[in-house]
Amino acid sequence: METPTQSEVSGGKRLVSAIAFLVLGVAVVSTVGFTLHSVSADSQKKSYATVNGTADVNGATLKHAFVSESVFPDDATARANHVNRTNTHPWPFYTEEHLVLPAHSLVTMTLKVYDGGEKLNTNYFAKVLGTVDNTMLVDGQQVSSLAPDAVQHTFTIHGLPTSTQDSLFVNIPLPKMSDAEMEKNGFHTVVFSFVTGGAGEYVWNCEYPCGDGTYAKFGAVMGQNGYMSGKVSVVNG
Repeated sequence: METPTQSEVSGGKRLVSAIAFLVLGVAVVSTVGFTLHSVSADSQKKSYATVNGTADVNGATLKHAFVSESVFPDDATARANHVNRTNTHPWPFYTEEHLVLPAHSLVTMTLKVYDGGEKLNTNYFAKVLGTVDNTMLVDGQQVSSLAPDAVQHTFTIHGLPTSTQDSLFVNIPLPKMSDAEMEKNGFHTVVFSFVTGGAGEYVWNCEYPCGDGTYAKFGAVMGQNGYMSGKVSVVNG
């Protein structure tokens, strides 16, 4: 029986090492692919706007779509107002996570808002922007802005400008509730309308710093989908 030479042993070790490296590489690629797929998967519940008739906007006749949601400070307030949702965290939240809106339409949105507030980091987000006439109705009264220290949250739609989709930017400052109003489970009703362009993917988020102490109170809830941020899809059809 011949004894393997040192070069043959070294070659065998290199072959084993190469095979092990290849197996490890395949495993890493598979794991990364699975992780990216999981992260990119759309697990958010979709809320579809309902088209009901048409509306004339600046001389154009558009489909008129309607959508509603609410903003609660916690689960207990939501349940007291007959809204049941199982939340992982005891944070304030918007009830709708992923809004689906028709393209080239007038969208009228109604928000019932139940939370308190403090002060915005910047006065810019106290203005109503991107709506028809840059106004909204608060409990039936037409409003174009709020005092920066009278805001509970904002509902802000935006997206990066691209060559493949129209721009869309809407900012709605939501009026805060007083402690007495909150104790009575009171709420403000905010109604606003804006026009969508072509199909595209956008996000919505709150620009009021209602998170924990990190990142100037923009941590925790502020970056969590389904609480203070979510998606907006504008679709054809």
